[in-house]
Amino acid sequence: MCDLFWSDGRSQEDYQVFGDVLAFDATYGWNKYNLPVIVFSGVNHYNQTCVYATAMVSCESIASYVWVLRKLLECMGGKAPTVVITDGDRSVRVAIQEVFPNAHHRLCTWHLLKNATVNVCKPRFTLLFRHCMLADIQVPEFELLWDAMLEECGVRELEWVKDIYEKKSSWATAYIRGRFYAGLCTTSWCESLHAKLGRFVERRYYILEFVTNFQRCVDFLRDNEEELDFQSSYGTPILQTQFLKLEKSGAVNFTQEIFSRYRESLKKCVRVTILECIQGEDRCVYVTQKYRRPNSRWTMVHMRRKEEFVCSCVRMESFGLPCVHILAVLVRLDFVSLPKNLVLP
Repeated sequence: MCDLFWSDGRSQEDYQVFGDVLAFDATYGWNKYNLPVIVFSGVNHYNQTCVYATAMVSCESIASYVWVLRKLLECMGGKAPTVVITDGDRSVRVAIQEVFPNAHHRLCTWHLLKNATVNVCKPRFTLLFRHCMLADIQVPEFELLWDAMLEECGVRELEWVKDIYEKKSSWATAYIRGRFYAGLCTTSWCESLHAKLGRFVERRYYILEFVTNFQRCVDFLRDNEEELDFQSSYGTPILQTQFLKLEKSGAVNFTQEIFSRYRESLKKCVRVTILECIQGEDRCVYVTQKYRRPNSRWTMVHMRRKEEFVCSCVRMESFGLPCVHILAVLVRLDFVSLPKNLVLP
């Protein structure tokens, strides 16, 4: 036997709901034969790791990865992910382009920071590089930060730095705004899975023992999800903001983990000023500005017939939660519940 792929019914159900974002993680040494193990995972509505499928392959060739990805596509009823996160391995990248040609490929944050440490060897550069990578900023601000970092660290002529800049659309938050990643930016999100896996799997296991105990680990993760299901269904969070109706609507629509993030944005929306309101036939355009940031303005469109809201910051499209600009407009319009397009299914 050269290659093995498996996924159970619960994993396939999870993929149909949460499988837009896929982390492709190759791990090693979890079995007696040291065969590479590939874990396909993502995050659920509790921001927890959920496993979609697992594979064990004989080698790390393009052909092996293409076989695994095609089996994933077949297993999941033909549904392809919209984005895939990997460590940047060339064989993986080529396989993804062949099987998922329309998926956006994102490089793993953890691996990029590790490579930055090895190739540049300057702690200050790694710190600034991480900020450039993850900061929730617009493209012009990213370019200013990047240029300032190159000047401060004196790395403008380093080949690795030049090469990674050319790939910025695969790792910089500023350049991938509008693409939904569910907050997932690293395959090492699976590190939490690896830590739990060590409690169930030993390296001396043969293949059958490995598969059996790996599945026990997956069942353990699902038990945690069911506990959180119970807490979200029967626990009622204490309302903290002055916008009680909108806050309560978030508590009803979101799980507790996601609701806590939504509430933070609701608290911050008071810092947003609505400068202008342009009335149209079927839409209304609002120009907003954050407190003490006169040069940073965002445009929010309210399409009245569909009752939909879209903001130029595309935070909703990027992170799946309404931005402070939209929330500020909802408050101004006295909304008591969240419109449907601001709650992901």
